[in-house]
Amino acid sequence: MWTSAAHRRRGLARRVLAELETRAAAGGYTRMYLTTGPRQPEAKALYLAAGWTPLFDPAVPRPTDLATLRTLPPGQLGYAFEKPLGDPR
Repeated sequence: MWTSAAHRRRGLARRVLAELETRAAAGGYTRMYLTTGPRQPEAKALYLAAGWTPLFDPAVPRPTDLATLRTLPPGQLGYAFEKPLGDPR
């Protein structure tokens, strides 16, 4: 999901995200996951404000991913989030 700079700060991304959550729940899904990269701090803020929970801190190496982490340039590891559907936020 991406919002053109000309249309930001109008709540459009929040509405699209809410609609995606609603449709997923209507389709029988009970949980959603998403990712974003380090170059999208606005997206990270949106997901946190919408009640999404980070799955891990990208600044802390995860033992199972050390080989992958060594190949990534600094600051390139993204963020992963999850949200149970039906959350009142």
